[in-house]
Amino acid sequence: MIGVYFITDPDAPQPVADQALAAARGGARLIQLRDKHASDQDMAAQARALMPALEKLGAKLVINDRVEVACVVKAHGLHVGQGDGDPREIRRRIGPDMLLGLSVDCKAQLCRIPRATVSYLGVGPVRATATKPDHAPPLGFERLERVVAAAGYPCVAIGGLGQGDAAAVRSAGAVGICFVSAISRSSDPEAATRVLCAEWSA
Repeated sequence: MIGVYFITDPDAPQPVADQALAAARGGARLIQLRDKHASDQDMAAQARALMPALEKLGAKLVINDRVEVACVVKAHGLHVGQGDGDPREIRRRIGPDMLLGLSVDCKAQLCRIPRATVSYLGVGPVRATATKPDHAPPLGFERLERVVAAAGYPCVAIGGLGQGDAAAVRSAGAVGICFVSAISRSSDPEAATRVLCAEWSA
């Protein structure tokens, strides 16, 4: 069970490191470091600074997209999209022990996933979200449930989710729920995470 999964937001009021630590203190168990504009060098430096602090809080750091950064810093995980390369080659590069997440937005993509490569799937967007303007059409909860049922992998739901959505996501069969703005744009990200974690556990 993955539970609450936080993805950092470089455009939010608080610095990314502060967001990540607040979410971990609030109970998020996976923290994804996502910044499309940061250099590999800057992202690696930030990951190295964050990982020990997150580990002390019981959270794991996942790198978004940057395979080389994940390898260099020995991150706990890497998350990639459909256009980020062959999962078999990515798994070969990161080794057998690192978590590997893959984004999917429809059932058709499931049959193209090589066996024994990914650790979990990020399924969505469930709703439209400004966090990723070029996202695929929203799934809604009914289609989320259909994708999760057909997946054969642990799934986390993502996209426009916030307070009040945990029950529907769990009913759809997902083992985790991803948040960005619901935490990063909160006036108190740690408190917001605690509320979201409590909803997930209820």
